[in-house]
Amino acid sequence: MISRLATPDWDAKAYQQFFRLRQRPVNELLDRVDLQNPQRIYDLGCGTGIATQLLAERWPSAQLQGVDSSTQMLDEARCLPIRAQWKCCDLLEWQPEQPADLLLAAAVLHFIGGHETLLPHLLGYLSPGGCLAAHMPDWRDALWYRLMLDTLEDGGPGGTPMGTPELRQRMAARPLLALEDYYRLLAPLTSSLDIWETEQLQVVDGKSPVYDWVKVSALRPVMQALSPEEQTRFIYHYLMRVHEHYPQEGDGHTLFAFKRIFIVARV
Repeated sequence: MISRLATPDWDAKAYQQFFRLRQRPVNELLDRVDLQNPQRIYDLGCGTGIATQLLAERWPSAQLQGVDSSTQMLDEARCLPIRAQWKCCDLLEWQPEQPADLLLAAAVLHFIGGHETLLPHLLGYLSPGGCLAAHMPDWRDALWYRLMLDTLEDGGPGGTPMGTPELRQRMAARPLLALEDYYRLLAPLTSSLDIWETEQLQVVDGKSPVYDWVKVSALRPVMQALSPEEQTRFIYHYLMRVHEHYPQEGDGHTLFAFKRIFIVARV
């Protein structure tokens, strides 16, 4: 995770709740990474080490470092039975000690704007033949995200807006580019480039599983910007909308579609 949206209250245990579903896109991404023996690998925004462990299993001889701004997340990651270094650092201020053979960014770059400069900047950290592999949740058009924006617009007393205009504007912003724009940006800088998008129908369980999923990531900047009283009000009205639009199926599961963009760029 990155410090621009981070405070000391990252809930590492809650983030692990959907471990298998969070691991799946990492597997899909790594399946497209064609590196035989990378020596230096950096897992950017490593969180609790879900992806770091997969990296360690695939390339056990590599020098592996997980980078995250959350001490809570890194405390969980350090418990993993793998050989890795861990660095607490703001991703926007991070620089590798040596050029990387692989930079992995799993579910982190969507928190940062300015991809037109960010991604070329990360490519500059790669050694010749090195690879940047990233997947990014593309949630701005998702129903649950629109419900969040609607709640900010009219969830206050008497249907008034919640939070500041700056918060509502920031949450409505779109940091991700179109697939074609990522190609136009990265193709001149790379020797091979693979870009694709998926939409997975996630089948989740629990009393409020959609809320449980988004509260540990997408909703964090909202919670950080609201007062305790506003947080309580926001959660109440948001949950009412989520439960209406994401009802339990007859078998007790909840269906939760989730889109992601994937990029594998090799220099």
